[in-house]
Amino acid sequence: MRLKLSPATGARWARQVRTTGHASPAPQGCPPGRGKLEPYRAFFEELIAQDPDITLFELRDALADAKGVKVHHSSIAGLLSRLGFTYKKSLWLRPNAVVPR
Repeated sequence: MRLKLSPATGARWARQVRTTGHASPAPQGCPPGRGKLEPYRAFFEELIAQDPDITLFELRDALADAKGVKVHHSSIAGLLSRLGFTYKKSLWLRPNAVVPR
């Protein structure tokens, strides 16, 4: 049986068999654990309790000022979604005239 694969892939598989004795696949997905922001979970919960309308950019800046940790705002969004926080979209348009007030 012949496999169509690149020489580099064949060399990697052969090296893995030589070093480990088997060619099992490497682990896939996110690494175990909760990420680098997990130690700051209580910090974020406290800030959100003080100001429920705080933005991700304000949370990012507060973390950098208080703890010296610089992260992307999307990392904070991921942590907040894992904690169950959501955001409510605001309506940019006037209310519909059909809707009773």
